[in-house]
Amino acid sequence: MATLESPLVRVERGSLQPKIIGLYQQLFKEGAKAPETDGFWVEFFILKANPSALSVILEGFSAEDLLQMQGIAQTVFTRGVRSLSDSNPAIVANAMETLTILIREILAKQLTSSEVITVLVGLDRVDREFMVFVDALERIMRTGSTNMRIAALRATLSTVCCTYKTSLINFFIQRDLFPVLVQIIYDDATTSHTFEAFVLLGVLSNYDKLESYNPYQTRLADFVDESVMQKIVVSIGKICKEAREEYIAVADDAADGFSLESMFSSYSGLARRAKSALLQQDPQMTANSALAHLPPLSAAILLATSNFVQANKFFSQVLIETKTVAQEETPFGSYVSFSSYLLQHQHRSERHACYARLAMLVHRILVEDPIAMQKLVSIECRSSMRLCRQRQPCLPFVKGERFLIEGVLDALIGAVDHNMKRALDVPMYILTIGTIQRVISQLKRLRIRLKYHWSELWKSIFSFLRFITVSYKHLRGIQGMPILIDDTIRVLVLAFSAGEAFLSGAADYDDLFYKLIETGELLTKLSTVYDMPREHSSIGTLISISEHYHNLIKERSMFSSGHLSSEQVSDIIKSGYDTLSISAQQGIDYWDRYRESDERVFLKRIGWVAVVDAQELLGRKLLPNVDTSNAIVTNGNGIYVGNGSEH
Repeated sequence: MATLESPLVRVERGSLQPKIIGLYQQLFKEGAKAPETDGFWVEFFILKANPSALSVILEGFSAEDLLQMQGIAQTVFTRGVRSLSDSNPAIVANAMETLTILIREILAKQLTSSEVITVLVGLDRVDREFMVFVDALERIMRTGSTNMRIAALRATLSTVCCTYKTSLINFFIQRDLFPVLVQIIYDDATTSHTFEAFVLLGVLSNYDKLESYNPYQTRLADFVDESVMQKIVVSIGKICKEAREEYIAVADDAADGFSLESMFSSYSGLARRAKSALLQQDPQMTANSALAHLPPLSAAILLATSNFVQANKFFSQVLIETKTVAQEETPFGSYVSFSSYLLQHQHRSERHACYARLAMLVHRILVEDPIAMQKLVSIECRSSMRLCRQRQPCLPFVKGERFLIEGVLDALIGAVDHNMKRALDVPMYILTIGTIQRVISQLKRLRIRLKYHWSELWKSIFSFLRFITVSYKHLRGIQGMPILIDDTIRVLVLAFSAGEAFLSGAADYDDLFYKLIETGELLTKLSTVYDMPREHSSIGTLISISEHYHNLIKERSMFSSGHLSSEQVSDIIKSGYDTLSISAQQGIDYWDRYRESDERVFLKRIGWVAVVDAQELLGRKLLPNVDTSNAIVTNGNGIYVGNGSEH
């Protein structure tokens, strides 16, 4: 009786390897020709795929080698696509894994877009064959079993990321995947994979959106299903919270005190002991090295978040309003928290800076929208927020729920305070200062007198002005510095001229004047070193206010012995209001609304950063699993929503 051949074949004494590896080696070797018999391919795809082995084999070939082996690669692709329609789910799963690795490794070579197509499918057949491939992935995501749907989702995400810089991605742009991705997010069986679906949506909607028509942008703008939006928001919140925890694991910045000895306290077991050993050798370098590798790869979700916020005002409202039951920190509270860590550490790497800027753009877009701004100062939307305190000086710790706009302001102050360096990131500071101006302007228009530690904001701005004055030799020639300085001065002029409309009381207004008096001759020096005209200008207005009070103090000092006390200076500030004249600055609270076209270069760069991170997550199999199926949420009106219920 003949015995069946085992899937394991002996390749050398004392070692066994899966038979599929032998088939890989038989197929991908110099001079080999693609088998034409159906029997070979049935066996090839029925045996369990070994992605790591196939990847190693393909990595060993150069771009030139693959061009010579295009016949084999094309046959594997064509046969694999055909197998995606097989009735045997094991064959379908193996075909998806094989095609994913094949595409990834071919795209990893230094090949042009046309060469990639030549190797993978052939220039004369690409339109037909690749569209069949995309259609098959969409069909499996829509009608397959739960496991197959998730496998197809990941295969699609991998392929889209790999083909992002080639013409092949246009097949995914033309084939509308939006409905099937929404269905994956909506269905309880697959909603735990919202992260992958939303990241894929972000990559697709970002591709060439400013150069040509992108149907995913239209889909985002027209979308109105609140239950799906809420599941997305819950996922965003959980991802942001987990990302923040990675910063805290490096340096625990709890309000009860922060020290180098507390670093890595969140780690457990061997990992924590290993980190502690590094810390003993060089605590500061160890922390800096660890922080340089952050944010985690899951930060790629910020690209999709930004695209959705920009395209859909209703989503912006849902993002702010959504609350999860029994949690003090709302999803958007977690977003603000994560952004505070990004903004304080954005100087550590180009990747860090990209995600920090993306998070800041979302803050700006929300603040500019009158309805979203009203929700940011709404009692119903308040949240606790753990904001970054990993670098000195730290802002006052506020326990409990706060208005969301307070957390946004704290994050902006952190960005100003902790990124001052000679190689100043001027565009980032222009965005930060501009967002602060918009917050104050909107509070003024809404006539909301916010109880906030305004003193910390003025301290931060004056410290920044002092820094750029002292460092003028290094900064004066940087492009955009005149705009940055003028924007910063305009924020202060707006505060002086409209403080009564947004400051919580007279004490806050007095403190603003006190901070100006403390600066002494700073503004005069600033205007001199940067050649700024004083007449009919914002800095001229500030200097005139400063001179007004310095003259009053000088007069009072003539009748007093010694220096004036802080109480006496406060009295002078109050009495000086009657004789103070602040010249009206036309359009001092005017600002241009956000336009994506102004960020064209950055949006291309951050799109690629997110693509690379998503690829690495897939390669490491570190995709986060966020279960939103039982996340009962409530909107800003206190209405409970959950388990995919319709509204």
